[in-house]
Amino acid sequence: MATEKDDVNIVKETSPHSKPLIEITSSDGELILKQFSPSDTQEIFELIDRNREHLSQNEEDTSDKYPTLESVEISILQPSNPDRLRFGIRDAQGTLLGSINLTPEKDNPHKGEIGYYLGKEATGKGYTTKAVNLLTDYAFNHLGYQELYGIVANTNKPSQEVLRRAGYKETGKEVLLFSKTISS
Repeated sequence: MATEKDDVNIVKETSPHSKPLIEITSSDGELILKQFSPSDTQEIFELIDRNREHLSQNEEDTSDKYPTLESVEISILQPSNPDRLRFGIRDAQGTLLGSINLTPEKDNPHKGEIGYYLGKEATGKGYTTKAVNLLTDYAFNHLGYQELYGIVANTNKPSQEVLRRAGYKETGKEVLLFSKTISS
C-alpha cells in the first residue's frame, strides 16, 4: 500500500481553458501517475501502437479502442465516461510506461473499478503494482471510495498477481474479480 509520504499534487495545464489535473508521486519519486491531458495524445498513441500485440492478449481491447491518433485525442477531449479518472504511469524520468484508471460505479460512487495496462518493455519491474497501490491509496484517502475492484481475464496471470500483491482479494471465479475495501 502507498504511504502517507506519497505526494498528491493538483497541477494546472498551461491553457486557461484546462481543468486542474491530478498528479500522484510515489514517496521514493520513482513513479508518477499524471492525469491525461490533450498534450499526451501523441505519446499515448505511440505507446499503444508499438504494443498492439502485447495489449491484445488476454481478451484485452485497448489496442482495438485506439486505432488512430484521433481516437486517442477524442477519448481525452470527449471521454465516454467523464467520471473516469485516467492517468499515465510514468517513471522518474517522465517516460510514459502505461495507463491506469479509476471508474466509479453509476449506482454507488463509493465503489469503483481499477484498470490498467503497461507497455511490454516496462513489464516485470513492479511498476503496475506500485501504480495500483498509489491509485488505491488516493481513491480511499482522497476521493472517499470504500471499495475498489479489478476484473481480470482467467488467462491474465500477471495482472492477477499485480492485484494480489496490492492487497486485493479474489472474490469471483467466472471472470476473475478482485476487490479491496478500505478496511482490508
